[in-house]
Amino acid sequence: MRNRTKWVLLSFIILALILLGLYRFYLYVYEDTWQAEKLAVQRAKAETTLVKSDEVWKSVWDKVCWVVEGQNEDGEQVMVWLPEDGQAEVKLLSEGVSESQVRSIIKEELPNSTIVRLMPGIYENEYVWQVFYKEKAHHYYKFYRFSDGKPLDEVFTLPNR
Repeated sequence: MRNRTKWVLLSFIILALILLGLYRFYLYVYEDTWQAEKLAVQRAKAETTLVKSDEVWKSVWDKVCWVVEGQNEDGEQVMVWLPEDGQAEVKLLSEGVSESQVRSIIKEELPNSTIVRLMPGIYENEYVWQVFYKEKAHHYYKFYRFSDGKPLDEVFTLPNR
């Protein structure tokens, strides 16, 4: 009985060490991403009237751009575009299309598709929603204007393997 207890205790200790190691690895992998998001929010607050951030995205297409959604000093929902090589640009969410609105537009326009990822960004110097979606066996990228939700002409198809 004592031998069995030692093995059970040893098994629990080994399991706990494995779980602790996995947790530390998870923190190590995401540490840089979380730090970059934190810096983007700090920059948005420093350069604009943003006081509270709700969501942060990193867009990499034409240029690297962080986008922060949150509230300004007046309590209005805003989107802040932070291109790495330019000035911060603030747009009221009421002046454009929100994430839920663009999701509805996409579902209406592409009813047989599955949205894999939807994020704001910059495409050809225009503020857009970038959608990565799957339709049948193909994956596509498509852009919708932030200002009015209208789709841009180009659709990018990823090759099948």
